[in-house]
Amino acid sequence: MRDQYAGDVSDVLKFALLRSLASSDRKLGVAWYYAPGDDGRPDGRHLEWRDEPAWRVLDAQLHEGLSTLPARTIASLEASAIWPAGSLFHREPMPSRIERAAWSKRKREALDGADLVFLDPDNGVGAETEKHATLAEIRRLRRPGRAIVFIKFPGRNKPHAELLKLLDVDLIDEAEASRVVTLRTNVSVPSAEGSNSYVQRQRWFTIVDPDDLLLDRLAAFTAALAAISRVSARLDVSPS
Repeated sequence: MRDQYAGDVSDVLKFALLRSLASSDRKLGVAWYYAPGDDGRPDGRHLEWRDEPAWRVLDAQLHEGLSTLPARTIASLEASAIWPAGSLFHREPMPSRIERAAWSKRKREALDGADLVFLDPDNGVGAETEKHATLAEIRRLRRPGRAIVFIKFPGRNKPHAELLKLLDVDLIDEAEASRVVTLRTNVSVPSAEGSNSYVQRQRWFTIVDPDDLLLDRLAAFTAALAAISRVSARLDVSPS
């Protein structure tokens, strides 16, 4: 996660989902996988949601909080009033590969009190790089009574159904997940400011080890999200 992305439409999706899942009875922990500096990409520019009433209906408190951020930074996000009470954060910048084990240990310690943990790397789960969380890190974060959520950006090299199946297999075999559910979302955003043409922004949110109550909350959130214009949302449950 980078400062330049703070408050973009992806953040609305992420944080509305987390607020819905955590409600008032789950302690949330956020592992930012923070990468300081601007990477030069145009990502993070989509703020059209601020003027669309449907996003306010989805979560009015979140809409107000993100619309009034004093700065587009991770620090400003943490300081805002959008989080469930007692939320925990780990914002230590991404380390070099040789320092990653120690960094991961500090991340686990910082989020120790959380029973719902969200991982927010730039590119989802993959190799041990600055842009990815790893399956090993997910495995080490697992414990009884804790669910883990992470963002993923589907690749274009295989059909989505095949990519989803491979993800489920990896999480079950390598991260030892007992249950896997993925919320697949697609938001149509203007191709340029003021444009009437749209491009697709697909974001997947995978939940590892959700209990039945979290599944009920996830289903309700999916239905509410799918009601927004130019947004699609569907749940895929692993056969495990």
